[in-house]
Amino acid sequence: MSRVAFQKTHFLIKRWAVPEIFGKGAIANAVKEQSRFAKKLVKTPLPALNPLFAFAYRTKYEISPNLQTTRTILDLYDGGAIGIDKMELQKSPNRESKIKKPIVLLFPGGNENTHSTKVQTLCSSYLEAGYSDVYMCNYRGRCNTPFRTPQFTIPYGKFNEVGAAVSHFSENFKDRQILLAGDCFGGYCIVDYLLSGSNVDPNVVGGVIHSVQWNAEASNEKMMVDPNYSLYVKPWAKYTKNLLVQGKKGNEEFSKQVYEKIGKDRFAILSSLSMEQPYDVFQLYQIGLSSLADGAFKDEKDYVEKTSPHAKIQNSSLARPLIVINADDDPTAPITLDEIEVMERDPNLCFWLFACGGHCSYVKHLYPVTNYIDEAMVECSDILVNNT
Repeated sequence: MSRVAFQKTHFLIKRWAVPEIFGKGAIANAVKEQSRFAKKLVKTPLPALNPLFAFAYRTKYEISPNLQTTRTILDLYDGGAIGIDKMELQKSPNRESKIKKPIVLLFPGGNENTHSTKVQTLCSSYLEAGYSDVYMCNYRGRCNTPFRTPQFTIPYGKFNEVGAAVSHFSENFKDRQILLAGDCFGGYCIVDYLLSGSNVDPNVVGGVIHSVQWNAEASNEKMMVDPNYSLYVKPWAKYTKNLLVQGKKGNEEFSKQVYEKIGKDRFAILSSLSMEQPYDVFQLYQIGLSSLADGAFKDEKDYVEKTSPHAKIQNSSLARPLIVINADDDPTAPITLDEIEVMERDPNLCFWLFACGGHCSYVKHLYPVTNYIDEAMVECSDILVNNT
């Protein structure tokens, strides 16, 4: 089915569909030839027809795999820190692979952490598939990670913690390949890292990411009129604003550092934001993030241009293969034909587009009867590893 026909198909029919796969390079060809998953019909649950329904359904019925975790704190260049958790099944599988698969580093969505069901599900899927070393990277201040400095993780240059995490594993596991996996914001960070040319560690084999806002500018414009704003964005925005203004329990000095860095006037504006409207989020970006990033961004528009994959990939090439998996009905990550055409120019990029799935990315433990993203990510990872 062509992309145009796909978009015009009735939404009830689109609930049964195989994903469309785009790309003109070796990795895309390998996926098209070797993927069994890409040839089977995928049924997404009825809640997918309404993201509000989907979120309520998942919140009520989700069951976590409850993986065992072991924490390592990784110190960063500016005194900050990220928390890296080794993820392990409660009961290890009996079978052991003769070939050691790559280490998997998972970078989650902005609202996710080690204990999120979606994160645990993806990690357990990799573990069950024979990836014995799976690690989850918690961003600054998340999941009991120390928030020592007024700096957020952002998908841009030295403020992107993917490089620090990769270097840590490359130094400690010199003979192992590293596979990067990401969800939403984590996918942003992985794209930024893989576009850094010679700075990409030689042990990195590539990446597999899903539910990524490929064009942040278009996503923000849609968010301004999207009724699901309060569901997807507002909780994160309120948390971030309160963290900047009030600090965090046990580290109340943090808000004083923010005050000193951004100044009295901007701190007052930041404190007054209610986060009830999408424009408040733009203000949060401009005042809270761009100012804290040592002057890296002039304003919210500059932030979008420098961090959005769509903007950056037009001027740079991926240093390693990357597979991106999105849903056509994702309310926070719309995809256009123009953006797909830009993706196809990079031979290292393969793009999957499912008819349904929203931004919840239906996974087992959340949707036990109809799920696909965890299985698709593991299969794509296997294909990527075996063909590079």
